[in-house]
Amino acid sequence: MTHDWGLLGSNSTYRYLPLEACLDQLAALGLTALDFVPQAPHFWCSHTEMGDAAALRRRLEDRGLRADVVTPPSYRYSIAAPPGRQRQATLDYYRRCILLAASLGARRMVLGADGACWDLERDRLLDLAAQLLDRLCPTAAAAGVKLLLTPVPGPDAPLIAQSPVLGPAAELLGVIRQVGSPWLGACLDTNAMSLWGDDIPGWFERLGECTHLVRLCDGNYHGWRAWGEGCLPMERYLEQLEEAGYDGPISLLLPGERYVDRPEHPLRKALAVLRTGGRT
Repeated sequence: MTHDWGLLGSNSTYRYLPLEACLDQLAALGLTALDFVPQAPHFWCSHTEMGDAAALRRRLEDRGLRADVVTPPSYRYSIAAPPGRQRQATLDYYRRCILLAASLGARRMVLGADGACWDLERDRLLDLAAQLLDRLCPTAAAAGVKLLLTPVPGPDAPLIAQSPVLGPAAELLGVIRQVGSPWLGACLDTNAMSLWGDDIPGWFERLGECTHLVRLCDGNYHGWRAWGEGCLPMERYLEQLEEAGYDGPISLLLPGERYVDRPEHPLRKALAVLRTGGRT
């Protein structure tokens, strides 16, 4: 395999290290572009306030790094929240995160249906998510930041379940079509995809034209794993991405806390494979 993938590192597993130490390690790995998570203590962003984005951008640039993608932590916000304070706070939060992405020079922001209420009907949750995304798209358009909807684990993975909806590719496509904005696309997370029973050929058949990021991670029903430590056919996934004609960036962001005591480990494993043509 000879594809020259555009690889994005991430601070996701470094949440217990200071930002400076995290960025130093990412630069030392030879990375130049990031899928940046504005998580405490690295950067504070909420529905009411935000840290100094210009100072953050300088810290990145001082190390030859840039943020290509911003992936805000969902905290207690939810795009499928019913009307009320949580829904308004979610709207304000993601609008602020869009402005953060623009300030950092990132042109993509990833979000999912984390935290959706398990007691509401599926169609109601999907409508709520579509309506909120529709309200976010004008802010995204004004900032020049494309929103990417990503699948999240559901009931078949109870230890990491995040939402009863917006996991299957068909549901993501339905909401993207309902919103109907060129500023809303999709991000493929290979572990979340597999948990819902989807595969890469089927994903790209439905969502190929609006997939602008692939989060390539191994995993299983208990969570995301470093390359080769889960049960997913990672080399086959790479072949299928090429067969599908995907030529966008690949994010190495790995959700969860499994590797916080050795945050560079999953990055090193993935880079060792992807920088040598995709073979273990």
